[in-house]
Amino acid sequence: MKIGIIGGGQLGLMIAEAAKDLGHEIYSLDSNEDCPIKTVTDHHIVADFDDTMSINKLIDMTDVVTYEFENIILDDIEDENNKIIQGIETLKISQNRLLEKNTISAMNVKTAKYRGLDTIDTIEFPSIIKSISGGYDGKNQFVIRNQNDIDQLMKIDRKYYILEEMIDFDYEISVICTRDIFNDIVAFPIPINTHKNGILFTSIIDCSISKNIMETAVNTSKRIIEHLNYIGTMAIEYFVVGNELLFNEFAPRPHNSGHYTIEACNVSQFKNHVLAITGEHVIEPVLKNNAIMLNILGQNNSYIEKSKGYSDAHLHLYGKKEYRKNRKIGHITITSKDNLSVLNEITKE
Repeated sequence: MKIGIIGGGQLGLMIAEAAKDLGHEIYSLDSNEDCPIKTVTDHHIVADFDDTMSINKLIDMTDVVTYEFENIILDDIEDENNKIIQGIETLKISQNRLLEKNTISAMNVKTAKYRGLDTIDTIEFPSIIKSISGGYDGKNQFVIRNQNDIDQLMKIDRKYYILEEMIDFDYEISVICTRDIFNDIVAFPIPINTHKNGILFTSIIDCSISKNIMETAVNTSKRIIEHLNYIGTMAIEYFVVGNELLFNEFAPRPHNSGHYTIEACNVSQFKNHVLAITGEHVIEPVLKNNAIMLNILGQNNSYIEKSKGYSDAHLHLYGKKEYRKNRKIGHITITSKDNLSVLNEITKE
């Protein structure tokens, strides 16, 4: 089958690698001629993500089309044959934080308190301001802790931002689910996520999450993915506060926190995604061993050499030519019996 992938970054690369292993051809589209996916794609279109003509060309050339991230415009796409199996409506919801929260709240799934930033007269401290669209990895977000911070809001166009309650959560989790066209939904083991400067640092699978939280998170996530009528792999993030779950956001695609599945499970989030969008049955994930996924950012390239000293530290480099600060250039999945010690050694200054 010919699979088109909109986006040539690391997620597109790993989707393509999984698809290649399953015998598919890859056609990709990205504005960067030297993007990571170029190492495995059969045909690459250099075009911007709002280039409707080029995206329609990709659709015409392929049997099915997927996307690796949300910041693409599909409003005028002529998908008469329904080749974008993930669906366009779920993508549009994910592109608008306010619409996303409204959609989930309407399902009686609890979220942090939120509202559009239409007035700044009644802001409680602390709160967090996020752009309604286009923000990721902590970009276009800032914390409001006092009146001086509120004064800074006069500098932004408030109609493009959402105000959210600042949650003092115990930890954050993400549930990676895949749904196929037969309405079978499978969930991967749930990682606990840690962040630095708003960017995912580690995802840890150690089975320390309570049974009640895991069951609630999986059942809620399956209900969300089915309600959205979404096909493919989706990540749903939650804050855990005591025994309570608060929905944070979802991503209609494979997710950074699910990279560990390549080595630690019998099936990866990428393989299940490809199976789902090509009309195959998804595979029930089974955890082979506990794992830690560590992101490598441009300023952390020393992790690369350190990881090579450990046979159970699986290095994935994305082939990016420039190692900029806070740019994801790779990841390491640690499957050692002594995961935390290996992590500490690799990340030690």
